[in-house]
Amino acid sequence: MFFKGGSPVQSELRIVILGNAGEDSNKAIKSVLNCENLTGEEDGLCTLYKSEQAGRKISVVEAPGWDKLSIPDRIKGEIVRSVSLCHPGPHALLLVIPVKTLSEETSVEEIKAAETHMELLSERVWKHTIVLFVCDDGEKEPANKKHIHSAEKILEKCGRRSHVLQKSTCESPTQIQELLKKIDDLVKENCGDYFLPQAYYELIQQKAQEASGVTELRQRRGSADNPPNLNKDKGDSEEKKETVEAAKHPKDASKITMDFRQFVLILMGAVGALLGSVAGAESGVRGSFIGIVIGIFVGVLVASVIMYIYTNIYSKQPTQSTS
Repeated sequence: MFFKGGSPVQSELRIVILGNAGEDSNKAIKSVLNCENLTGEEDGLCTLYKSEQAGRKISVVEAPGWDKLSIPDRIKGEIVRSVSLCHPGPHALLLVIPVKTLSEETSVEEIKAAETHMELLSERVWKHTIVLFVCDDGEKEPANKKHIHSAEKILEKCGRRSHVLQKSTCESPTQIQELLKKIDDLVKENCGDYFLPQAYYELIQQKAQEASGVTELRQRRGSADNPPNLNKDKGDSEEKKETVEAAKHPKDASKITMDFRQFVLILMGAVGALLGSVAGAESGVRGSFIGIVIGIFVGVLVASVIMYIYTNIYSKQPTQSTS
């Protein structure tokens, strides 16, 4: 890749020209190569041309033309093979459509034939295609627009990329530069990618699928080599359950102990109050009341002492086993 006028362009440009049988493709090749006297190398029904412009190598493959009424199998095969003659693939494909007089409008059959032959290369071909309308000498703008409108379906497929080439001025520097600029813009739009022949494309797809399958297989093998430890999970679950149970039991024991202490305190307080009331009854109502208060105090104090002795002394003594 090098820079031309401040913009990066491909150091090598590979182009395939397709279209109806006739001299129109020849005019297009002369414009692209900027060469009046063409010398090409025949390869089957295709012809390979090479040139160099401003330090850039340009290769043009001319595919065999077709007739709008017949599509011989050999022509189909050569069209498919044409894109492999500029290895690894063409940057652009120029679909040549002749623009005739107003009385000879491009027929629906011609447009359909062009679409059918292009799609022998797959639907991907439209991403790299420019429609080249080659006009007869002196053809005016109204006729051009009429023919361009007849190719509306093809223009939609290729992103409306097109160029009008006048036969009488096809060798002019302006015509050549405009066409090459549109080709360079197409290459830039595709980020420098070229059209891969279907065989190579399918091979790459197959390799990608195989690589994806190997990765998936390795992941499965990795899972098989390191299966989940169900026993460990089960042990962890049981251990967790025991921990929860163990944490639960002290709470229950603490609750029972607290309830027992409250019961003893209340019981001893009630007993003390009863005894104090009886003892103070001899001194009247006032004495009975004082006896109740003192009895409750003494009962609670005695209960506290008993619970302390039981909790901190008696319950902590080691249990003697019997033989």
